[in-house]
Amino acid sequence: MSAAWAVAMPVNGTYDEKHHIVRAYAVAHGDWFPAEPATERTGFGNEGFEVPASLLPGEVDCAWFPKPPKPASCQVPVTDRSPILVSSNVARYSPVYYLAVGLPLLAWPDATGILIGRLISVLLCALLLAAAASSAARLGRLVLAGVVLVATPMVINLAGSINPNGVEIAAGILVFTTLLALLRAGSEGPSGGGAGLDSGAGLGAGAGLDEPAIRRLLLLTGVAVAVLLTVRQLGPLLLAVDVAACAVLARPGRLRALCRLRAARWILGVPLLVGTVFFGYWTVASGIGDIKPMAWNARHGTAGELLHQIYAERVEFYLHQLVGQFGYGETTISDYAIDAWYALWALLVLPALLWAGWRVRLVLAGLAAFSAALLLGLELHFAPLVGWTQHGRYVLPAAVGMVLVAAAAASGGRSAAAAAREALAGQRWFAVGLAAATVPLHGYALTRVMTRYQIGIDAPLNPLHGSWLPPGGPLLPLALLALGLVALVTLVAVGPGSRSPEGWSAGPVTGSEASADRTTSGPDRTVDGAPDNDADLSTTNPATH
Repeated sequence: MSAAWAVAMPVNGTYDEKHHIVRAYAVAHGDWFPAEPATERTGFGNEGFEVPASLLPGEVDCAWFPKPPKPASCQVPVTDRSPILVSSNVARYSPVYYLAVGLPLLAWPDATGILIGRLISVLLCALLLAAAASSAARLGRLVLAGVVLVATPMVINLAGSINPNGVEIAAGILVFTTLLALLRAGSEGPSGGGAGLDSGAGLGAGAGLDEPAIRRLLLLTGVAVAVLLTVRQLGPLLLAVDVAACAVLARPGRLRALCRLRAARWILGVPLLVGTVFFGYWTVASGIGDIKPMAWNARHGTAGELLHQIYAERVEFYLHQLVGQFGYGETTISDYAIDAWYALWALLVLPALLWAGWRVRLVLAGLAAFSAALLLGLELHFAPLVGWTQHGRYVLPAAVGMVLVAAAAASGGRSAAAAAREALAGQRWFAVGLAAATVPLHGYALTRVMTRYQIGIDAPLNPLHGSWLPPGGPLLPLALLALGLVALVTLVAVGPGSRSPEGWSAGPVTGSEASADRTTSGPDRTVDGAPDNDADLSTTNPATH
């Protein structure tokens, strides 16, 4: 699906991509720090790098600046590879992501290299989301559907562009799914289950995880930790919030067992230490915190006046962008489509708010409050210096937790017997329905953006022709998206029911299974000798399923 966006968009077809492309080439070339001051006509970016003139097309901003927006045919290909100074407003960003996507630009400093770099970014995001889906399957089909719901068209768009935000969001999704699988998955009796890995009693049989499964989840968590600590400057804060949210939801005894686990201390400790050291080094060495004022764009006023402006001018943008507001913010999709996506989120989140235990409610409210406070706080800080800077997508690595936690609460970390009952009762088809409902919304978002760049921003939907066409023609991205959407729904449909023997069963519930599950399915079930009233939303008698 992300490859469809990578092919469908022109160069600089999404937020700040030209700045990220310049940064990627520079990092791959060995220029990790900006060369000298540079300016551009849009006014954003005051530092730059020497790059081949062919790296970006002529009139690279013409599709969105100056207004009115135009089709991408206004861009002019450049063949001259002579070095020129080009500005980048991300000139001091961490080099980690840019090194991977920038290497093709050394061989092909043009639209071909940009497309290959996009596809490398697609692969990185796809691997992270595939790992998240695999981890979510251990929690239940609804959590797998939750991964589908947080992979909004905006997330898929970012994954298909040269922009580290896509990888960062995918890593945030992976943190939640792996930690929730380690800390919430499975059924538990009073003792919490088997011995687990090394000295990790309580993470084994009771969690429905064997030793290799625990090690895989730890390794995947370590990967996500490393990405969040090294890709973008907000990563460490977002990681801390994600980990804290999952820790609050841990079943009694699980967090203690995880901390006692020697493998966990090594597998998680090494990327945590290395990532933290790198973050500290880069923050100091790059001077990324030194912001040069842009008086022409700054906003002034009291805190109250600025908050009123944010409410009037920015909040709607934040909310729309979480789902789909594309280009440089000028390309919107229908409000009905955005409302429909939020309605799908609400089908998971509202029941959790109404019926889950206090810990789930606390985490949901905390993640929402944190996301709002972070955007408002940073906006208030930077507005007098450089103007409005914050985007809703910046908080997605933490905000996705609201949907995933709600889905996990509804699934409740079921045992095999409970999972089979829920499948018979229709949870499978509810989850498949949630995934299927995203299909027309993804299709509409891509065709809307293709029409905008090929024909014009106000043109009726028609992605099959235009004055500018994607490489390979317009049918290629549409076919890629269709294949991805079919695979997406199939993934949820076959999902956890096909996994065996690690805690899932596609077969009927035996008498012994049903008897064993009664100890964990009622409202008074205990975990490590303590009540676990937050385990799930449906603590009713099995006969009601």
